Amino acid sequence: MPEKSFIIEVIENVLIFVYFISQKGEVGNFVVKLNVVKGDKIFELARCDSGLHSPHLDILHPDGSKKRTIDFSVLENAQAMNVAIEDFTNNWEFYLERWEKWLKEKI
Repeated sequence: MPEKSFIIEVIENVLIFVYFISQKGEVGNFVVKLNVVKGDKIFELARCDSGLHSPHLDILHPDGSKKRTIDFSVLENAQAMNVAIEDFTNNWEFYLERWEKWLKEKI
């Protein structure tokens, strides 16, 4: 089962990490992470993955805990992976602003 990974640099310090395993030409397990680099640390803002049973999107709090999970089980893994890449590419500012707001509320 071939493994593939790549990084999409949206802008400086905002990255999308993509990892997946292909099985017979189809996307098997996968993870897509929207990350921000702050200093020498990398923080996950959101993560879409194939999970234990079906695809879902986790919205992450600055401490790394799950703030909310959105079910993507109506999508095949390849569809969910592509939806996540497109969502993170188009909406990274929203994810980052919300994450920074939550970070300030914590202080």
